[in-house]
Amino acid sequence: MVNQYLALSIGLPGHGLHLAYDPLALLFLAILTPQIIATALGPDRKSVAYWLFVAGMVLAVLAAEAFTLLLGFELMSAASWLLVLRGDRKPGTLYAGVAMFSGACLLPALFLPPGGIAFTLILLGAGAKAGLAPLHAWLPRAHPAPSAGVSALMSGGMVKVALYILIRYGFIVLGGAAQPWWGTALIIAGSASVLIGSLRAMLEVELKTILACSTVEHVGLIAVGLGIALRAKALGDPSLAALALQGALLCAIAHGLFKPLLFLGAGAVKHATSTTSLDWLGGLIRGMPRLGGLMLAGCFGMAALPLGPGFAPEFLLLHAVINAADTGEIISRIGFTALLAILGLSAALALGAAVRIIGIGFLGRPRSLRAAAAEEADKPVLLGMGLLALLCLPVALFPGLILLFLNPVINQLIPDAEQLPLGYAPAPLAFLLLLSAGAAYAVLKRFGTKAEREVHAFNGGFGKPPAWLPFGDPITQATGTGFAEPIKRALGVAILGPKTIDPGELYVLDPLRRLNVRFTRAAERVRRATIRQRLAFVFMALVLFLAALGFVQGT
Repeated sequence: MVNQYLALSIGLPGHGLHLAYDPLALLFLAILTPQIIATALGPDRKSVAYWLFVAGMVLAVLAAEAFTLLLGFELMSAASWLLVLRGDRKPGTLYAGVAMFSGACLLPALFLPPGGIAFTLILLGAGAKAGLAPLHAWLPRAHPAPSAGVSALMSGGMVKVALYILIRYGFIVLGGAAQPWWGTALIIAGSASVLIGSLRAMLEVELKTILACSTVEHVGLIAVGLGIALRAKALGDPSLAALALQGALLCAIAHGLFKPLLFLGAGAVKHATSTTSLDWLGGLIRGMPRLGGLMLAGCFGMAALPLGPGFAPEFLLLHAVINAADTGEIISRIGFTALLAILGLSAALALGAAVRIIGIGFLGRPRSLRAAAAEEADKPVLLGMGLLALLCLPVALFPGLILLFLNPVINQLIPDAEQLPLGYAPAPLAFLLLLSAGAAYAVLKRFGTKAEREVHAFNGGFGKPPAWLPFGDPITQATGTGFAEPIKRALGVAILGPKTIDPGELYVLDPLRRLNVRFTRAAERVRRATIRQRLAFVFMALVLFLAALGFVQGT
């Protein structure tokens, strides 16, 4: 259902750009718009590459045909690559390789007839760009590299564009040929992303890397919801498909708000302290109280706590998994039960990661002089973060209202869907909590003792700190590394191995590096070959080509 169509005479000769919008495109434009406004308030708005990046994302979402979509996708990739190089050149080569791989997969897929091959290529191309396991290892390296505003757009916006392509082709363009295994593949990749992303977010020390790993987790959550919906649609269960889509799309909306907020806050922390390592932060709430409050709001969403923007999406996804576990054969029931356990474990790990950010980074004593001297963030940064935090409120307190606006999108993707009402009412819950807190305060005020006395806090047996440490000795409190050590021993070694290496690094990037070394050495041998060796090589290649041609014609 296309509401508006526009053709522009820009592009290849005889083939201009074709733009259109429908409910799905409008939804993702609505996800992108607050991020663009919030990040444009910072210094990134002066960069041409930044606006090319924005233009590429918008063009990909509004594309009405394959050429325009590829142009927007490649413009988005090229501009973001330049912005990554500007921040840190180390992950630039890896990111460029992922971008070329994504484009190489999408190029033939967009022109193939509907079927399993086309969907597989779409899943590989869009999944790699979104950071879906096992093609996710580049994301925790590349997303922290550029400036905070670009990192916010990459994690909050660029991955959504990749997921948009996956949704449009999986449910609409290729939807008539959908098979149940398409959804199963998405569920498996998504569950791996959820587990690995949440565990790494709990173990990492650098603030921006923690947030990037959390993005891998939330991309996995969205993929799980999309996979359940795609599988249910292929099996003829529109009610389950609609429920899973509600969770996936609401998760995309919430993540597009609180994750850019957190990345902007991480950039402000780095500007004030010259580091984002939790082991060198602490006590930032004293010098940066407004930033600390906004970061707390973002961490509420990241941890999926009740009355936060991330709770309702996970509530819906868990209900979708439970409903899916009640259907199908014994193998699928066992699989969905295991998925339920993975989602529960990842929720606990995400909560731990959020507690580390606030508890280690903003509370406690400063662990460095720069952390002790940190000053409040600039007003444009606080304004952008405040805008995103304000938009988190309706998602957190009125998710049922947001789902009403998602009805046209769900009807577009699942035409015969029966959308169930949300069984979670956060607004009355918030009112009851405020009422209980007010009653408790009134009781303490009326009947509590007014006497006060000062006592020394227990410092773990350490001696009295010297006078030049007014906030106390930082050695007497846990570091980010120490806080995560029990989780590393209990889960990190079991899931990531003794060296806690990401499986994407171990089984995807490392073999590709070794293959690259072999090709480089082979190319070097060809470059150093004599003229006789080169002629012999060309002759052998010609003989093999003629032999293959004759074999094909003979058969």
